[in-house]
Amino acid sequence: MAIEKYLQALESRVAPLERVIELFAASLEEPKLRHHEIGFRYDAPDIRHFCLIKAVRVVSALNASFELARKGYTQEVATLMRTLVDGGRQIEYVLDSDDSEEHRSNVQKLVREFFEDSGRDSEAEIKSVLVRDKVINEQLGKTLDKIAAQHGDTRNRVPAKELFFKTSRTYSLYVHSRYPECMVYGGRPGRFHVRGMSGTPKDGENLEQLEVFVTVANTTFILMVQGLNLRALVDSDPMLAEWHRNWFDSKRSPD
Repeated sequence: MAIEKYLQALESRVAPLERVIELFAASLEEPKLRHHEIGFRYDAPDIRHFCLIKAVRVVSALNASFELARKGYTQEVATLMRTLVDGGRQIEYVLDSDDSEEHRSNVQKLVREFFEDSGRDSEAEIKSVLVRDKVINEQLGKTLDKIAAQHGDTRNRVPAKELFFKTSRTYSLYVHSRYPECMVYGGRPGRFHVRGMSGTPKDGENLEQLEVFVTVANTTFILMVQGLNLRALVDSDPMLAEWHRNWFDSKRSPD
């Protein structure tokens, strides 16, 4: 019961993110069904559509993880968190404040090539994306380090790009079933768990990491609201206006 209450509390923190997606999607034209591409596609997608689609992926990963956590599927939760990391960082990357020609060019190519890779018939080529994790981690790390320097927070500071890389690497180990990440073994008598590890200490680990990533997702959505000038959309909805206000209140230093 304690686990269920904890998960319900986390779900309540994701509800505003779902509402952002709902209103954001309604502000854009609807995607159209294209039978030759087997699915729905946007006619003229841009950076807004890119962020919307990635935001949907972030929230879907969280909601799926809540259900998996209820059954104790620890490795599966970690695998989904890797997709959340990807989606969230790509949103932040394309909205990064760096106005250099190189970064702007990379963003334009990433968004363009993302939407160009829409064919999925039997002979369609699956294209690779232009911008790799390394570039994204370095760009976001540079921005965070710059902000830290402006606030005098540089003493004994680990470069942010290294922390970004460590997170990506850690959760990639679950995606690729590396050893020992794929060892779902334990109990008395010892056995492999193929129906989750509910009732073990892994329950607590699931909740801890979901707590962190719910916070990460909320931060990403705040940055998206700012970067895409969605404040009017947020202010038009009482729940979102409160969510937005509470986020900034939580970041203010106590007097």
